[in-house]
Amino acid sequence: MFELAIDGKITITLDAGEREVLGQLFDQLAQLLQELGAQETSDPLEIMLGMNGSTQISDDPALARLFPDGYSNDEHASADFRRFTEQDLRQQKIAALSDVRDTLENKQDSTSVNSQQAQSWLKAINDLRLVLGTRLEITQENDFDFDSDDPGVNLYNYLTYLQGTLIDSLS
Repeated sequence: MFELAIDGKITITLDAGEREVLGQLFDQLAQLLQELGAQETSDPLEIMLGMNGSTQISDDPALARLFPDGYSNDEHASADFRRFTEQDLRQQKIAALSDVRDTLENKQDSTSVNSQQAQSWLKAINDLRLVLGTRLEITQENDFDFDSDDPGVNLYNYLTYLQGTLIDSLS
């Protein structure tokens, strides 16, 4: 869990098992984000500026949750928005996961994180919760049982707790 020390440093304390499980989950999230979404184009300007991203929302509900429509009422504007932004957003998410993996590679139970690493942790945990919540079909509309003994629900609750301790230490 994350804690704010008296000197203002944020520390994360995880045992070896927690580091291993989180590492595997973040690796799986990185693999999910690596799904190619670029459109074939011969325009070098589009390629150079990264404007050749996918124009379609993903068929995978978890990816659709991570990269939702920018304009729900305008299909063409939404396609352009996705084409111009999705690749950059993917790269930002992958970079945050890389920062988190660097922190997890520290074999000590407690380690300090700087402000950039803390923000990366916040992004990565949030993305992981969104994916897991989508896979578990957690929505605002359904009456989900968060007290279930289901391992996925327990993991979701753990990630929520971990995210909460990070937010508390940042505020």
